[in-house]
Amino acid sequence: MRTFNRRAAALLASGLMALLAGCAAPGSKKDTIDMAGLSQPVEIVRDRHGVSHIYAQNQEDLFFAQGFSAARDRLWQLDLWRRQGEGKMAEQFGPRFVEQDRAARLFLYRGDMQAEFASYHPQGKAILTSFAAGINAYVDWVKANPEQLPPEFKLTGTQPGYWSPETSLIRIYGLTRNLTEEVRMAQRVATLGLNAVQGLSTFEPPLALQVPAGMDVRLVDNTVLANYTLARTGQKFVAADFPRSPLAEDQRAALARSLSAGMLASLDPAFDPLAARYESNNWTMSGQHTATGKPILAGDPHRSITMPSLRYMVHLNAPGWNVIGAGEPALPGVSMGHNDRIAFGLTIFAFGDEEDLYVYDTNPANPNEYRYRGGWEKMRQVDESIPVRGQTAAVRQLKFTRHGPVIHEDPVRHKAYAVRAAYLEFPGTAAYLASLRLNQAQNWNEFVAGMEKHYTPSENMVYADVDGNIGWFGGSIAPIRPRADWSGMLPVPGNGDFEWRGVLPGSSLPRAYNPPEGYVATANEYNLPADFRYKEMSARTWAEPYRVQRIREVIADGKGMTVQNSQALQFDNLSIPARTLGGYAKTLNSADPALSQALNLLKGWDYRVGTESTAATVYEFWLPEVVKRVSDLYVPAAGRGVFGDLSTRKTLEKLAAPDAAFGPRPEQGRDALLLEALGDGVQKLRAKLGSDPAQWQWGKLHHIQFEHSLAGLLPAETAKAYGTPRYPVGGDNDTVHRATFRKTDFRQISGASYRQVIDVADWDNSRVQNVPGQSADPRSPYYQDLLKGWATGEYFPMAFSRAKVDSERADTLTLRPAAK
Repeated sequence: MRTFNRRAAALLASGLMALLAGCAAPGSKKDTIDMAGLSQPVEIVRDRHGVSHIYAQNQEDLFFAQGFSAARDRLWQLDLWRRQGEGKMAEQFGPRFVEQDRAARLFLYRGDMQAEFASYHPQGKAILTSFAAGINAYVDWVKANPEQLPPEFKLTGTQPGYWSPETSLIRIYGLTRNLTEEVRMAQRVATLGLNAVQGLSTFEPPLALQVPAGMDVRLVDNTVLANYTLARTGQKFVAADFPRSPLAEDQRAALARSLSAGMLASLDPAFDPLAARYESNNWTMSGQHTATGKPILAGDPHRSITMPSLRYMVHLNAPGWNVIGAGEPALPGVSMGHNDRIAFGLTIFAFGDEEDLYVYDTNPANPNEYRYRGGWEKMRQVDESIPVRGQTAAVRQLKFTRHGPVIHEDPVRHKAYAVRAAYLEFPGTAAYLASLRLNQAQNWNEFVAGMEKHYTPSENMVYADVDGNIGWFGGSIAPIRPRADWSGMLPVPGNGDFEWRGVLPGSSLPRAYNPPEGYVATANEYNLPADFRYKEMSARTWAEPYRVQRIREVIADGKGMTVQNSQALQFDNLSIPARTLGGYAKTLNSADPALSQALNLLKGWDYRVGTESTAATVYEFWLPEVVKRVSDLYVPAAGRGVFGDLSTRKTLEKLAAPDAAFGPRPEQGRDALLLEALGDGVQKLRAKLGSDPAQWQWGKLHHIQFEHSLAGLLPAETAKAYGTPRYPVGGDNDTVHRATFRKTDFRQISGASYRQVIDVADWDNSRVQNVPGQSADPRSPYYQDLLKGWATGEYFPMAFSRAKVDSERADTLTLRPAAK
């Protein structure tokens, strides 16, 4: 073991990236690299927080440099993103990944590529070509300097591969909906019956749930989703996937476990079922609410909190471009931020339901035929050649119906299942890339024109500009389902009776411009305007309304608000469900000393889930016990496995209007249930933190901390250095400061992946956070430097003017055209 530790430590310590991984002391280096593929020099100023400010003299060089910068900070993350999305894992990791690659290739866009490129931007193909060339230039550079490879490549014995202009068009990371929900809903209806599911669910706008004519929901189970899930979440590594690793054989399993945990977290935002998937906040306030008389725009998109970060910040400056903000490292441009005229920020807008599951009868005499409008129609078959490490390429067949890729076949029942997805059928539906148009928009009309083509993911995009205007646009691609029994909530037969009538035109999507209340706030809640003509087209599952209710409480009557007020609101820990449930505590009493003690804490609480609060900890142990007991009253035992618990919202509705399910005297039954739940919650709390309430501070449990994915392979001191400190964190799943946590160890796993507060009156007064850092390399000063601020509420400058950027400068890299 000591020999292995010395070997691993030596490997990881070698090849420090003095030039490109940021290991030089901040501000001490000015470097130049001659780089083929450039036409003019590009200056990349990296600030003290790891953000690259790119100054180019033309558009092609600008996006080349963006790709280069992303690769120097995130090469391993980028390479896994590309391999999993394009179906090229087997090329490096061997034959075990062939079926995963096959599944991923089912979801590649196969339409008109010229229309696809043009949908994102008039120069979309040129931009994506330059971006891919920049990544490839870094790959070439690092292959020429192998000591500079990120440690993950060294330990797995693999090499980074190359990008094409099509790589950033991968669809499987797009936060689309709702195939898995259709399968789950089918299982619920099959088990509980339509009426029970209707009564236990929340549909917005209201919906009388119907089973589509000819659909047998009993045929739909989780096996239908196997390929769909495999494409999106992948599979875990095992030791045999790394035959070229320099590690000892018995240590490759540890490497496999470590890398699998990091890969699943970074590639799949829902890898942990406790992590809500589509939660975010944003708001824009006009001058009537602010101290400067100019707008302030804020946003904090929520996703799984991972190392490396999902988000990547950059500042792009060239003729026609001057935009700063955050996107994802695999994509050119930024998806939220500001240019010199407008600011914009996103949350998920759950209006568009982009997916449908089609169920077909197949021909018993020929399973490659499916029944469609009274006849048999052949599936289209595509043979894919999948490169496999150390072997000849594997050939796998993909099947498609007229509706989309076939994800499951049942030869016994003569059934086939296919996904119809707007993001596979229509150009311009790769995630976030339509933000390129917003990056250059100069006013509301240009912003609207861009948002009318912003299809995926569906977004609440808030807006502010230097002229004092604010607005909101609900961007989406929403299929038109013309039948009354077809809501999109359940699978449908593929026999031709259920066909989309196109999609809602972008010109018909909802928007608001300079609303009279002087602000717009969104938090994934049901927010279709009352007079919106197409409400019935909407998907029916939205986030619970508590975060947006709290945001409106703070903003509605606000005057003279500042950037600091919005920063504080992003960290606001007041829980509206706690305020509601805590109201019952005021009327409860118990002779049990432990219960009485807990009740007294709740009665004196301000309902803020702060790190120092002991009452918050009582509440966090109480709420799940209440939800469980109320769910037991209403969800039949036979259905708990497929339905799970009631939502917090539905639970509070049942408590507010108790009925016979609580017993012959419903209000007394409710109060008895609440006391019983509190008793069990306090018992678990005391087992966790002891009997002294002074030790029950929420921050003693609720925290953020990261280990590097290679920690299990390193000597203890190195592993500690590669990991991060532990920081207590406030909030929970229902607060504006959303901080969903694992029940096992109370570590935050989902929340604000990025925060921005933009001051339109003074761009340089804007503030931002990313987590845990811009770089994925543990040897870089930008690897975890942002975590403390993110956890404690400290922001850093969103430097925009050249003078401000220079004042924050850490180092400069000049990319110079190589001599021909």
